[in-house]
Amino acid sequence: MPEPNVAGCAMARAFIETMRKEAASPDPSWCLDEAEIDALAHGRQEGSAVPRLAADIVAAAVMLAHALAPSEPLLADDRFPVLLVRVPAADWVEPMRCVVGPCLFGLGWRVRDGEAGRGSWGERGRREVVVFARDGSSREHRPERGNEVVGAAVVAGIPLLGVADDPAKTLPRDLLQAVDREILVGPLDAGALRLVIEVVTGEVPPLSTLPDRIGAWAAAELRIGIRPGRGASEALERLGRPRLRERQRAANVPRLEELLGFGAARDWGLNLVADLKSWHEGRIPFEACESAALVSGAPGTGKTRFAMALARSANLPLHPGSLAQWQSARDGHLGHTLGAMRQFFEEARRSPCVVLLDELDSFGDRNTFSENHRDYSSQVVNALLEHLDGAVGREGVVVVATTNHPARIDPAILRSGRLERHFRIDLPNLDALAGMLGQYLGPGAGSLELAPVVPLLRGMTGADVEALVRRARGSARRAARPLTVDDLVAAASNGAPALGDGLRMRCAVHEAGHAVALLAAGASGPVTLTVAPTGGLTEHVLADAYGTLTEGDLERSLVMTLSGRAAEEVLLGEVSAGAVSDLAEATRCAVAMEASWGFSAEFPLLSLASVHDADLIRMPWLMRPVLERLGRAYDRACDLMRTERLALERIAEALFRTGYLDDATTRRLFAGTTASPRRRVNPGRGARRTHAN
Repeated sequence: MPEPNVAGCAMARAFIETMRKEAASPDPSWCLDEAEIDALAHGRQEGSAVPRLAADIVAAAVMLAHALAPSEPLLADDRFPVLLVRVPAADWVEPMRCVVGPCLFGLGWRVRDGEAGRGSWGERGRREVVVFARDGSSREHRPERGNEVVGAAVVAGIPLLGVADDPAKTLPRDLLQAVDREILVGPLDAGALRLVIEVVTGEVPPLSTLPDRIGAWAAAELRIGIRPGRGASEALERLGRPRLRERQRAANVPRLEELLGFGAARDWGLNLVADLKSWHEGRIPFEACESAALVSGAPGTGKTRFAMALARSANLPLHPGSLAQWQSARDGHLGHTLGAMRQFFEEARRSPCVVLLDELDSFGDRNTFSENHRDYSSQVVNALLEHLDGAVGREGVVVVATTNHPARIDPAILRSGRLERHFRIDLPNLDALAGMLGQYLGPGAGSLELAPVVPLLRGMTGADVEALVRRARGSARRAARPLTVDDLVAAASNGAPALGDGLRMRCAVHEAGHAVALLAAGASGPVTLTVAPTGGLTEHVLADAYGTLTEGDLERSLVMTLSGRAAEEVLLGEVSAGAVSDLAEATRCAVAMEASWGFSAEFPLLSLASVHDADLIRMPWLMRPVLERLGRAYDRACDLMRTERLALERIAEALFRTGYLDDATTRRLFAGTTASPRRRVNPGRGARRTHAN
């Protein structure tokens, strides 16, 4: 724990004494509510003629003193200074407003609220200071508001004070231009919190009892948690309650160090946790931390779980939000949605946390909005950009956004300074899935022989594995017996019976067709095949997105996509409905080639923002070239399956017997059975993942 700031503590005690004297004066309205003022006026202040200072007021005075020490605090010696006090979070604006006048200028100065206008400045010969304290909670808290008051104060020779957590967005523009000195107020450290507890409770807590994460408390938490007459130990216990609840909620979430299958995202998160520790210890500025990222992946791959694990490892609260959440505020009116969004980010900026923006693609891309909703949607995206600018880089605030569809996100959201880092979470490999199974089973996993279960996990997500364990435990619980491997095997098939020989062979043939197309193309990435009770799966690593491919690459990709169906026709004589996902993927690709990506023979310069399946029916000019592309690709796929029939049969038979073929085995079977010199039908550099059934 860092050494206490001795000079800051000494100055803080002087500030606190000043506050006590000011609070006991006949005009203490800067820090007391109406009930307290009324009690003073009628002599009903409990226990003392001097009002007790609330913990957040004491903390503000202490934080201000620590920011000034060891520099000279007698700012009132300057003639008509214009000062800016930047606080660590929005909820510290009001407590700091209460203390800046007396502490910086001394007793006898009258504090005027800049929002009230000029009023009657200079009456009764009193020395005055005008204060603008803005936390962004009002529409009036904007740079264009209050400038006439600033100008009048400067002309009249009245000192000016601005208090804000985000001055550029909230304080009058002219005040910022006139600033003589900026005071940067940091969060509480150990010595500061200890002094606050001592002043309010009358007891000095030992340094060893202070928690590690001191700067993360909001002003309201201190005001409620540290109370006069309650003692230091009770204050610390109350302050720890919210953190205890957060830890209890996160108890079932692994730490980031324990996550499996998250690749580069996990590495980034671990580096960030280390940097946050260094920042907390004062060894690096927060600007040195990479504190914002977009995490994408298919549903169930653990994007939200990643954010929760990051928050747990960083010992920070998770602050989740989404457009759907903000639109559900009242009736979804634009003003209500924007207000809910603003409130969310204001809360996030108050103290260090991990902000989770879920389903970021729901905001959309301004380049693709239809005329019907463009105004509404554009304003929502613009507001998000503004709030991201205020949150990313904020001291202690980490931003993690998640999406299933990164291509649908407005590019401005992903530019440098916002969510510039992007990590894709793919389906976990078999080793990661086995590790996840052990994690979800917990300590009892060691007594189970999991070898029969692990091959059945291929193609699952982390969420699938969690659901599998939950179903298996439910079966064992209803049978009033301990969990067995048979429960897990049954749950892995989701209650489905084992595939019959005919259906199992069809799945094997279908997946073998995809494998043959990939290997005939010279695919360099791993190619693995699986047949499970739920169907078949071919996996190949994705190298490039469609946007980087040529027309030839995409045409060859269509061949590979349709090769499963072609294999069924060539080996089995007829096709099944199990290739529906392949047909849908191939159709989407062909439609995009004709209508969006500039590969249409008739309309090569046409690019529609988005074309849905139903649009094909309403666009006969589009239906014809799409069908022609698909027909040519399917004919080429059938030709390839006939050419490589022996390889197709060998791979299908091996997959039928074993249920799983790794990359080495698949390549060996293909290379040993080539019927003729291979034609280089490169399906492109894209990845394959297809379910046959």
